[in-house]
Amino acid sequence: MSEISNLAVIDPSAQIGSGVTIGPFCVVGPDVVIEDGCQLINNVTVQGITRIGRDNVFYSNVVIGAAPQDLKYNGAPTETIIGKGNVFRENTTVHRGTEKGGGRTVIGSGCLFMVAAHIAHDCILENKIILANQTLLAGHVQIEEGSVVSALVGLHHFVRVGKYSYVGGLTPVHRDIPPFVKFSGDPNEVRGVNEEGLKRNGFSPEDVARIKQGYRQIFRRGNNIAGNVDELLAQDDLDTNVRYMCEFVRKSCNSRFGRYQETFRCDSVEDRRRRRPLEVRGNRD
Repeated sequence: MSEISNLAVIDPSAQIGSGVTIGPFCVVGPDVVIEDGCQLINNVTVQGITRIGRDNVFYSNVVIGAAPQDLKYNGAPTETIIGKGNVFRENTTVHRGTEKGGGRTVIGSGCLFMVAAHIAHDCILENKIILANQTLLAGHVQIEEGSVVSALVGLHHFVRVGKYSYVGGLTPVHRDIPPFVKFSGDPNEVRGVNEEGLKRNGFSPEDVARIKQGYRQIFRRGNNIAGNVDELLAQDDLDTNVRYMCEFVRKSCNSRFGRYQETFRCDSVEDRRRRRPLEVRGNRD
């Protein structure tokens, strides 16, 4: 049986599972599905077409499924999809997708989003991700499994963060981050293998050693990263994790701005110009 405060506002059309706790001053919209065991502690807002899996915890002032901060968004019924067992700390915000960005924002399972993290429209986050305090994701960011992003990090739109990577605090991320590495600084750089993170996620010493060897071959043999990657990929017996790292890096190297996902964006320059407000366009129209 669910426990819902008399001070909460729940639309009659919302679907609420069993064992759900909804505290005072929460607001849940008509197209929301909240599965079993979730906790909305207080002052939580869930709106839009949003599906929330079981056993998620939402702290005070979290907003889920709000309209995207994108001037091209025209009000289409886009979605927010959240897996199970995530924790959203105070003031975290998650915006739904846009028409030209795939139509959905997706969060996996077992993630931790610390105070005031922001996940913008059309982001795709896999499982067991940590976003530390005031980390900001622009639209269309993809973060792969097991990645940790430290506090006060800003990620440019269309950036990919490879699995089991670590991003240092106060880093402005403008380009893709390869898997299994540590990445930090301004200007930012790859700064070694995320060895401790790999061990914590069950990688064997042999796995870590092979990844470190592959890393040295890609990033420490001169400046021709693309050439090093192609040389490694030509090996038939290349380690699976090293091959994944090579394929990730090659896609980024061959794309504009070092952001592979930029190659898939559907909005044209004219689309973006046409949607800008008149006071911004000035006399150029």
